Amino acid sequence: MPSYKYKAQTQEGKTVSGSIAAPTEAVVTARLNKQGYLPLSIALEKAPILDLKAIFKPKEKAKPGELVMFTRQFATIVKAGVPILTGLEALSEQSESPMLSKVLKDVRQDIEGGASLSQAIDKHPGIFSELYVNSVVAGEAGGVLDKVLLRLAEMMERDMETSTNVTTAMRYPILTVLAMGIASFVLVVFVVPNFNSMYARFETNLPLPTRILVAANYIVTHMWYIFIPSLMGIGYAFHRFANTKIGRWQIDSLKLKLPVFGKLFTKVAMLRFATMFNVLNESGLPILRTLEIVSITIGNVVMGKEVENMRQSVADGRGISNSMMKSKIFPPLMGHMIAIGEKTGALSDMLKSISEYYDLEIKSTVKNLTTLIEPIMTALLGMVVLGMALAIFLPLWNMIKLFRGAA
Repeated sequence: MPSYKYKAQTQEGKTVSGSIAAPTEAVVTARLNKQGYLPLSIALEKAPILDLKAIFKPKEKAKPGELVMFTRQFATIVKAGVPILTGLEALSEQSESPMLSKVLKDVRQDIEGGASLSQAIDKHPGIFSELYVNSVVAGEAGGVLDKVLLRLAEMMERDMETSTNVTTAMRYPILTVLAMGIASFVLVVFVVPNFNSMYARFETNLPLPTRILVAANYIVTHMWYIFIPSLMGIGYAFHRFANTKIGRWQIDSLKLKLPVFGKLFTKVAMLRFATMFNVLNESGLPILRTLEIVSITIGNVVMGKEVENMRQSVADGRGISNSMMKSKIFPPLMGHMIAIGEKTGALSDMLKSISEYYDLEIKSTVKNLTTLIEPIMTALLGMVVLGMALAIFLPLWNMIKLFRGAA
């Protein structure tokens, strides 16, 4: 994403400067206006052709648990009325993460230079997401920064718990696939050559499963210098494709349609939608801006497109529920609950209820994930074992028939 240098004037008449990473100059102008700044000049920063410092500079990244801890501590400091600069200095000194400590010091220095908190953390997208930054913008504008930070911490903790539970449930399938891979490699590299030399003595056509294993053995043992780079090239090409607009759309669409996991991905996206929407809505951010942020940060471009349709529906004077009920992804129950919230003015309560519902649904799905995957893994394991057995024993049976015929 390109970076833009800017100079702007605060409401007090003070001139501030800095840089913002954004897709267009218009987005930079919009962000400055939301922070109460009057843009004086905006120019695109020219990146050097080969920036060795950028290549070897360690990426800014904080562990989710560290960011959650910082957010909770910072919310407590703000609620207690401690000055932000004093709080950031204390948190940077006691942080166990060198990277986070350095970033907090940089944020503190930017604030001392005249930047707002949201503007200062916006310079570190590797640690503070767009949702995080815009939530802080809303908290600063509404004077409820402590409440916003606490809600953010709760949302991140929920995401961490879901991720941990899914990882735990996936241990068995991953170990099973790994064991199958090792067994197949050993069979192809060490077992097949012995049988192949024996089969070569007899003038008989090998069955298809055996020919596949023999071909695999030849590729792995004699053409590894082509096979390995080809695999790496395919992986790189897939990575590039996944980062394109079309690729991201195709992959995110597939995620929602996968057996077993498709429902889990959908429920996680619904939970993120309801939680993020509620966090930003309670922060006092305008509804159109809230939906814009949610569509970008929901984590699935297909779902993001649906949220963008909701935003357009609201801009045209229709409610959120109107577009949600027409969606093929959002369940009708969710649309009805949002509609009730819009009519009664209790949208925040409805979003909380939706969040709690999908939180329970995700926990139940994750708890039963291993049980749901077992039939698939059993069928896959059976197919692999059957294929290996046929590849080894079919030629033996053919040779036994030849011996009997010769006798």
